[in-house]
Amino acid sequence: TYDPAIPTIRKVLGYDHGEEISTGEGFVTYLKALEAASGGRAKVFEYARSHEGRPLVVMFVGTAARIAALDSIKADMKTLADPRGVPPAEISAIVDRSPVITWLIHGVHGNEISSGDAAMAEAYHLLAARNDPGVDTIMRESLVIIDPMQNPDGRARFNFQNLLGRAASPD
Repeated sequence: TYDPAIPTIRKVLGYDHGEEISTGEGFVTYLKALEAASGGRAKVFEYARSHEGRPLVVMFVGTAARIAALDSIKADMKTLADPRGVPPAEISAIVDRSPVITWLIHGVHGNEISSGDAAMAEAYHLLAARNDPGVDTIMRESLVIIDPMQNPDGRARFNFQNLLGRAASPD
C-alpha cells in the first residue's frame, strides 16, 4: 500500500510512468513535488547545469534525521575519502555511525527513455510505500541518492525528435 500524501507521477505530471516520454523538466518537477510531500525524508539538490543550461539534480532519500544530517554525513565521507592523519579510532567511529550510501544513476544517454521513469518510480516507492520490509530496511540502514538523468540536453533533443516523428505520423 502507498501513502496517499505522497503524490504519484500522474498527479504531478498528468500521466503514469511509461505512458509518455518524460522531459528533464518533468523529472525535476516531480522530484521537487516528492521532496515537498516527504516530511523531510527527501532533499533535491541541483549540482550543476548542462551545456545548454538545464538543471542536473540528485535526490537524497532517507529518514528525516538522516536528511537533516546530510552536512555531517558529507563531512564524514570526506574524511573517509582521505583518512591520512586521522586516528584509527575516529575512522572506526565514522564507519560505525555512517549509513550505507546507495547511489542510483540513470539515463546517461538522451534516448534511454525508461531510466528516468524508473528513477521517478523508485523515488515514489521509497517515500510512499507502507509496511514494506525491504523499504523499511533501506530507510533504516541507508541513504539513497537518485540521479534521474545525466544528459538533459540529449533527452530534450530526443523528445523533440520524437514529437516531430509523431507529428509526421499518419495516425
